[in-house]
Amino acid sequence: MEIRGVKMGNFIENVRFYLKERGIKQNYVELMTGWEKSRISRIVNGETDIKYDDMEQLARALGKDVIFFLGNKEDMRAKNTPNGAISFFAGHLSSDDKKTADKLIEMFRFYDALTIKNF
Repeated sequence: MEIRGVKMGNFIENVRFYLKERGIKQNYVELMTGWEKSRISRIVNGETDIKYDDMEQLARALGKDVIFFLGNKEDMRAKNTPNGAISFFAGHLSSDDKKTADKLIEMFRFYDALTIKNF
């Protein structure tokens, strides 16, 4: 499948590369997306097609956008400078806990922008 001349397999290949390079476990992806482990595994291993909406959700869960994962690995490395990101797995969350965790994660994504003193 292609989106404007870009092969979807490239997206999955780059996600797999990104996860490996950053040491991000599928448990983290499961927590951030709400997807089952088996679904994540099938997508990451290219065993099933991925819809664009799922691509957006997966990219967002990794703190990026779809375009980031459609380029080549060299560009990804250049754009992927360490930013002090923290990840952890705190077990399975209840629905209310997940909503709270999602709000906290969203807040921390914008923390740098909120604390910049000079524009």
